[in-house]
Amino acid sequence: MVQVTRFWQENVSRWRASLIAIVVGLAFFNAGCASLVKVRDNSIPKLLTPVTDAKFNDLLSQLQPFTDLQALRASQVYIQFIDAESSEKFRYEADSILLLNRPDKIRLLIQAPGIKTKISDMVSESNQFKVGIYYPSEYRRFLLGTNDADYSMWRARLAEKERRSGLTSARPFHFTEALMMRPVQLRDARFAYALEESLQEEADTRPGAKKGARVLRSFYVISEVELGNGEQGPALVRRRFWFDRTNGAKFARQQIFDAQGNLTSEVTYSDFKKLRADSPELWPGVVLVHRPHDGYSARLTFTEEKFELNPTLPPNAFVLANTDNLPETDLDKDKPVKP
Repeated sequence: MVQVTRFWQENVSRWRASLIAIVVGLAFFNAGCASLVKVRDNSIPKLLTPVTDAKFNDLLSQLQPFTDLQALRASQVYIQFIDAESSEKFRYEADSILLLNRPDKIRLLIQAPGIKTKISDMVSESNQFKVGIYYPSEYRRFLLGTNDADYSMWRARLAEKERRSGLTSARPFHFTEALMMRPVQLRDARFAYALEESLQEEADTRPGAKKGARVLRSFYVISEVELGNGEQGPALVRRRFWFDRTNGAKFARQQIFDAQGNLTSEVTYSDFKKLRADSPELWPGVVLVHRPHDGYSARLTFTEEKFELNPTLPPNAFVLANTDNLPETDLDKDKPVKP
């Protein structure tokens, strides 16, 4: 009888210990669940809404002002260069004159604001460019070269401060397709066009947003693909056009790729408005050209009523001679590396 009683007491003790362990475990589990319910992570991105639905042809129609453009004269463009490596900005927005004429002519005269002293003058036509750099005085030079050549080795030999100057890397043709785009080749069998949605994560800058909050912005993206074959290699994405679905599916960005698939230019467009009272078309008041492999960006701000569409330009508008006798460098004779 004593053994039975002892056995019963020992089992009761074990059951009691087990019950206590279960109760404690449940308490911790409930506390953990409560913590999971209460903790919030504002960094988890949420989709920005509402988003606009649009059809392929309606999106393409927004590119027509750029693809139909035959000539342009902007007699007052403010331009600011930004060095990508150091994030240094040109210390002021230069006062510039921009001329464009299809198929590929461009002239960009950059002047100091107010006093109109030349900082740089550059032209491009038929895959050839000329760039005159007048300021600062230690960078004065006159460059000649080919648009599709790679002069990175020449830049690498420059002094660090000059190498990191946006003016040293800037080429006039970098701005040509930002505004005077090649037409879309819908009927050309060599090209195909694809439409997709892309979600881009970014900081939530809306009023009242929590610290560290992230959002997803929805874009329609049209990709222009140049089809390849067995001899010419794989198909290549040549351009991408982005349309912001949180802003009425408005055209917002263009990406341009080279024959090796490298992203050569990324151009963003904002502040659309009527730059001419006699033109019903809306044009971007601000165009940001980013050249990742050239190490610089340039921000162009256009002035209302000093923006002419399809003017008649004189034949000498795109002629640039080294009349100031700047030290001249023909980059094609300086052993450039072709891509």
